[in-house]
Amino acid sequence: MTERLVDRTLRAFSDDLASDAPVPGGGSAAAYAGAVGAALAAMVARIATKKATDPSLSEYITEVDHLRADFLRLVDDDAAAYTRVAEAMKLPRASDQDKRVRTERLQSALLAASRVPLEVAKTGRRLLDACERGMKSAPAAAVSDIGVGALMAEAALRGAAMNVMINLSSVKDPGQVKALSEDLDRALDGVEAQRKRITDFVESRIAR
Repeated sequence: MTERLVDRTLRAFSDDLASDAPVPGGGSAAAYAGAVGAALAAMVARIATKKATDPSLSEYITEVDHLRADFLRLVDDDAAAYTRVAEAMKLPRASDQDKRVRTERLQSALLAASRVPLEVAKTGRRLLDACERGMKSAPAAAVSDIGVGALMAEAALRGAAMNVMINLSSVKDPGQVKALSEDLDRALDGVEAQRKRITDFVESRIAR
């Protein structure tokens, strides 16, 4: 696929995900969920600037716009990383030399395919932090949107975490597995409680 995934229509991207091709997959979907969440956080803040003169809102908008750009880049980065895994799997295994080359290529590709969703997970956590900071300035009519943004951030984080774990399960270097797993654990630590604080706040503002 020569066209960037992020340049495709929503329908075409959905069709790509639904196909039997190995890419795009869950990692790209998780990154796109993060981009949607960051877009919602930015929208809420832009609406808030119409009624407030808080200069921190401008900085906040810049922050979440950058997060959205990062997520969009990661949609394609994840697909590219797993494409290299799929290519390595197809390498010949006819001789011992072939097998050594294939193993080296595959292990290198699996590590790269673990690091990309790890970046998605870390970016998802940064977005969740941003949603928590931005919720109190959310106008009443848009407070539900910051809640949806937080849910998308959590989906990006947890979805990416699954992709990190499945790729690490085939990595043979215990040191790399340990380091990346610990990095992922830090990104996940306290996520559920943080998301609940945000959704509890949102629901308290929209309760009937």
